[in-house]
Amino acid sequence: MAQEWTLSARKIDDQTTEYTNHIHASATDEFMAFIQEHGITLEQAAAARQAASDAHNREETPNFAASIERHARHQA
Repeated sequence: MAQEWTLSARKIDDQTTEYTNHIHASATDEFMAFIQEHGITLEQAAAARQAASDAHNREETPNFAASIERHARHQA
């Protein structure tokens, strides 16, 4: 699986910043061979990957945002 991960921040006002976390994953030939060997369809693998990514983001995004905020307040 090949992945591209892009993070960005956009100032909305003096108190608010919009944070965006974008991940693009593509199936490589090796990944396709692996799931085929294990009887998994691409749709099943994609659904499992999406569920894992969503769960990870729900857990980690607030922690990451708090870390950014602590750093920004310390720098001010």
